[in-house]
Amino acid sequence: MKKLYYILTLVFSGLLAFNILGSTNVSAAILQVTFSTNPTIVAPGTEAYIEVNLKSTGGVISYTDITATSSNPTVIIPQGNWEVEVGSLDNGGSISVIYEFRVPATAAAGLYQVVFDITGAGGSIQQAAVVKVQDATMLDITSMSPTSITVGEATKMMFNITNNGGANINNILFSWADSNNLILPVGADNRILIPSIAAMNHTTLSAVLMASSGISPGIYPLTITMTYYDQTGTEQNVVSTVGLQVSGTTSFDLVVQSSSGSTTFSVVNTGANVASSVIVSIPQQPNYQVTGSSSASLGNLNAGDYTLASFQITSLASNSTTQFPGFNRTRTNGSQFRNFTGRSSFMNQSFAGLTGSLLVQISYTDVFGIRQTIQKQVTMSTSSSFRSTASRSSTGTQNSFGGSQSQSSSSSSNSLLYIGIGVAGIVIIIGIIQLSRKKKLSRISKLFKGRKE
Repeated sequence: MKKLYYILTLVFSGLLAFNILGSTNVSAAILQVTFSTNPTIVAPGTEAYIEVNLKSTGGVISYTDITATSSNPTVIIPQGNWEVEVGSLDNGGSISVIYEFRVPATAAAGLYQVVFDITGAGGSIQQAAVVKVQDATMLDITSMSPTSITVGEATKMMFNITNNGGANINNILFSWADSNNLILPVGADNRILIPSIAAMNHTTLSAVLMASSGISPGIYPLTITMTYYDQTGTEQNVVSTVGLQVSGTTSFDLVVQSSSGSTTFSVVNTGANVASSVIVSIPQQPNYQVTGSSSASLGNLNAGDYTLASFQITSLASNSTTQFPGFNRTRTNGSQFRNFTGRSSFMNQSFAGLTGSLLVQISYTDVFGIRQTIQKQVTMSTSSSFRSTASRSSTGTQNSFGGSQSQSSSSSSNSLLYIGIGVAGIVIIIGIIQLSRKKKLSRISKLFKGRKE
């Protein structure tokens, strides 16, 4: 009785081991079976294969036959021989068998099974491999703009993301990171949820980034991860790396300083980077003329440094037509102002408040060795120039009393007008008197003749 119990225990233990390990027991041998699909996700209209790996871990296996069957032959279509005789396996030996198939272009996405019946001398087992069929879903970062940011300035970055696959992708988690933690998000975290991107379509999202003041100019890798679940419920991670340039450019401020006989600019490097081979130039422009050199070389300027640049600049306002308040311009040089309105108020205005805008150009080499050029508009005080220009614009000279000849001419014209009116009035009065006198004499003569008769 004990002997029978012992035999039954051994039999049940062997069967249990056979089912758990998914193997064939031949002469106490254990057969391990594993599967792998290549590619892991099969797109419709493509071919693939399943690799079956057999390994003996408990002795010699005399022979093994493997027969594969597709659970859905219209989707997983067998190619080649799906009934293979492996032969014998030594203890510790292994062998691989390839089962090819194709998926038609009309196949629906999903999970499909291929069942393998493995038969050996000691029995048979049945195992299944799972094939994932899904349209190729490919997320790409097709563009990013701008491609550079400036230290200490918040920059709005635009990412253009394209779905090159044939299926829609939903709930995409977009995140980015800088390994040095020197490029950080502003106003939000570094995770953005994209609700959906349709097949063969794209979307654009924005993120505000800022480079820390402790970073040096250069190219820094920005790691972007896009996570989503495909149609089979499998989590997919698309990891991309883009290069982000931390700008080597800088900025300048110009301050006009008074100087006898010349105009001096204080050139200040207000940026965070050094500027090399700085050259300040005054380009040709209608309202100003530079006498002598129009460019000045300032050398290198570190962040926060400044230096001076002087130029002989003359205002050309006298050669241009200028319109002042209360005055409709119709004049040219050497002619008198016409269509004048509000004369008394205009004459009381001071020209000292008039200003002009001067264009100044600054060229320098940034930290990447690239030559950069920026332009600045500088407000110039032109009180003296405009004062003399306004006087010359009327008649070209001033009289000894500080008034212009245009004012004297106007006064003379008014005087002549008054004199003419007076002369005309006298002439009219004399004419009236003479006419009255003639009428009176005629009346007296008629009266005298009547008495005589």
